[in-house]
Amino acid sequence: MENGIINYFRMRFAMLQNQPLTGGIVAKNLRISDNGNGELSLYGDFTITLKVLDLTTNGAPNLNSLMTFTQQVISNKLRGGGYKSGVSIHKYNENQKAFNKNKIWSYSIRYNFNFMVNVIQINMLSQLKGNDFVLAVVDTIGHQFTDQYGQIQGSAGLTQGAGWPAAVSYNSWLRNKYFGAHEFFHTLDLNDIEDGNKKNRLMYHLSDNSGHVISDAEKGDMMQYIVGNINDMAKKEYSNINLNTVSRVRIFLNKSIYAIKYNKAKFR
Repeated sequence: MENGIINYFRMRFAMLQNQPLTGGIVAKNLRISDNGNGELSLYGDFTITLKVLDLTTNGAPNLNSLMTFTQQVISNKLRGGGYKSGVSIHKYNENQKAFNKNKIWSYSIRYNFNFMVNVIQINMLSQLKGNDFVLAVVDTIGHQFTDQYGQIQGSAGLTQGAGWPAAVSYNSWLRNKYFGAHEFFHTLDLNDIEDGNKKNRLMYHLSDNSGHVISDAEKGDMMQYIVGNINDMAKKEYSNINLNTVSRVRIFLNKSIYAIKYNKAKFR
């Protein structure tokens, strides 16, 4: 709640100063259509920005090509929006173009969003803002986990959950170009998959992973995260809430359990 209030006033200040909104998610031209039968269609132009922080010791000569590929994958997977059913939110009043905060209603929601995706490289923490998305490229990740079959697996990348920074080891990313998008989609609230019948899925994360598919249900989950508070759709534009990104990067990369190795001289 506190982050939402802070973000609201930050957004209003930027608008009053005629400054562009910034952050991992920036949305404009927002509108809602109610078909009167329990389905809302949401429209808007969204810019998603992922900042890639190179913390490798010896450099990452192929980083630009990996970033370009990741930008293309994210754009492709978000294209077409998504669909969610059984979403409980405040009742929408089509005539007033506002939500009635005294009534809760169940809707099916169609997300008809246009997306522009930017994947850009940064070189230091000072280039991050509180509501940015970030993928740290590191030397190695020593973290291991036991999968549902009882096998010990290594980690090519890591996140702590929705909205958190992500990390990927450079050599692992070189071996599988989809790892960057995989880790970023965790930031957009997708979970790992271990079901052996779903090896074609991009979020399948065991050692034999080679899938590229994002399901319709997963697209709906990402859309729901991208518009975390559907009341924001009643505004003309907005940016995502404060994620405390800089603080979270420091906490995340230095957790001993993750055993992440990176060039600390770059971490400034």
